Amino acid sequence: MLDLVRFELKKLLARRTSQVVAVGVLALLCVIMALNVVQTKTRSDAGEIVGGTAAIAQQKARAEAHEGVLTVERVQEEVAAYKALAFSKVDPAQVEGLNAEAAYTLMNEAYSEDEFRAIYDTYFSYLLSPWITGGLEQYQVAAQLGDEDVAGFYGAVAAMLQRALDDGMGGTWTFSDAERAYWTDKQAGVGEPLAYGYAGGWADVMACIGFLAFAMVAVCVVLTPVFAGEYQDRTDAVLLAARYGRSKLVAAKIVVSLLFATAYFALATAVIMGVALAFFGAEGGDLPVQVLGLGIPYDLTMAEATWTAVGLGYLMTLGLAGLTLLLSSKLRSQLAIFAACAALIFLTGMIPSGGSGALQHVLYLFPINALNDQVLYNALVSYPVGPLVVDLVGLLAVAYALVLVVCAPLAARAFRRHQVM
Repeated sequence: MLDLVRFELKKLLARRTSQVVAVGVLALLCVIMALNVVQTKTRSDAGEIVGGTAAIAQQKARAEAHEGVLTVERVQEEVAAYKALAFSKVDPAQVEGLNAEAAYTLMNEAYSEDEFRAIYDTYFSYLLSPWITGGLEQYQVAAQLGDEDVAGFYGAVAAMLQRALDDGMGGTWTFSDAERAYWTDKQAGVGEPLAYGYAGGWADVMACIGFLAFAMVAVCVVLTPVFAGEYQDRTDAVLLAARYGRSKLVAAKIVVSLLFATAYFALATAVIMGVALAFFGAEGGDLPVQVLGLGIPYDLTMAEATWTAVGLGYLMTLGLAGLTLLLSSKLRSQLAIFAACAALIFLTGMIPSGGSGALQHVLYLFPINALNDQVLYNALVSYPVGPLVVDLVGLLAVAYALVLVVCAPLAARAFRRHQVM
């Protein structure tokens, strides 16, 4: 069996097309991640636009300046400090009754560029986000907050979730009672108090995890000829007539395909995570995933959330590998097989779905949509079946594991029963 595995592995990697695609996609990921670092931009304390490692260092310094546990007392102090900053030259009552555009104009005229930039510090946007509604500017919200309001910080965070459930994905989805209970319980399970700090490397991995879709396409390309290539080369008759042609050889093909998918996915993941963590830093992995957004209802650290997303990407890769093998065992046209897999991975991300929550729920099950940091943990995507509710993370894991478990044996069975022409 081991000899057959070695033979099939050598055969799989010997194809020129497989070599070009596999190496080319890894090179593309290296370029993408390098550009991701180079194109990082921010404004320095001096007001200059800086990029690359200088921008990353600036972002890190700003986050570290506010790191620590967000106790209610600290939030009260921070909000008080922000109000002192935002209303040192303007009376809070002046901005409360204005619309957002008029308030922005008033503040912009009252403060210098540096002062105005400090008022829009992203940390304060983050801290005030539980109360920001109706398109109000953050200083308008701060003007309305009293000490009792700020003391209810974590109650306001919980209320964010309820507003999101009421909104129903922009009015396109009505959450059932079971779904509302599911998400409410999940949010209640998030540990308090939360902590804030720098987790730029882990956040960047989450933002770039969708690029693993390129690796999935490469896996599909390499595995497309596993069975279909035998049909096209007319070697199927010889293989199936051999002593182990319908047993060990088929098993070796399946094993080698899944080993290749695993190894290639690991290499692609190493490129994405390696570059992101090397340049943006690996610290902050123990911070709660809520550093990405206070409304996230998952009790996970940044590292746990990242590795969960990577694990889902791996299951997707294996599931698509199984599907490719099944198509390869059924079809002679390698182009048709590749086209079908590419469509499932990429074209599903191009279908307009903004007006239909049901269609969005379907499209979120495909890699290019699911591996999006704004969808996986933030979008409250759930699938109710009566009283049972499964979130997107759980359904993706089950669905792609099921695709693998079903498709791989069916591919082996189809090749064994193939009628040689």
